[in-house]
Amino acid sequence: MIARILPLILALAACAPQDMGNSSGKARFSEYPQPLFDAFRDSCTGPARAFRSTGPNTAECRELMPPRVTAAFILEYTGITEDLPRLVIRFRAEQDTGSYLVSNDVFVNVPQRSGGPRQVPFVDPQLRRQLDVLYRNAGGVPEL
Repeated sequence: MIARILPLILALAACAPQDMGNSSGKARFSEYPQPLFDAFRDSCTGPARAFRSTGPNTAECRELMPPRVTAAFILEYTGITEDLPRLVIRFRAEQDTGSYLVSNDVFVNVPQRSGGPRQVPFVDPQLRRQLDVLYRNAGGVPEL
């Protein structure tokens, strides 16, 4: 079930630019959320997606977006065409008093000509609901 929801989440998130705001969600797990991380890794495959683990308890999927969406982000946030913007979904797990707190960030990484990339928060109520379903299916309890 988890593996079927993640591609839907990635597809929803790549649809269009959204309003800026807080893009983080979180859930509490009684045990280390290995099923969540395994399903996340398995769903982040294909020519437009790249999975990477950025630490022992952090993983992210970076995905190229449709051309019109990509162009909109380049124009709106003064991006460059040599390194295209990518949608990023990142999960982090932290041990917290007998349980694990998993948080996620969803943003568009827009490389800039100078300096570091801009990270544009990606907020979508439908995406948030899907992430909460994913957390529940992986054994977590979503938190506000």
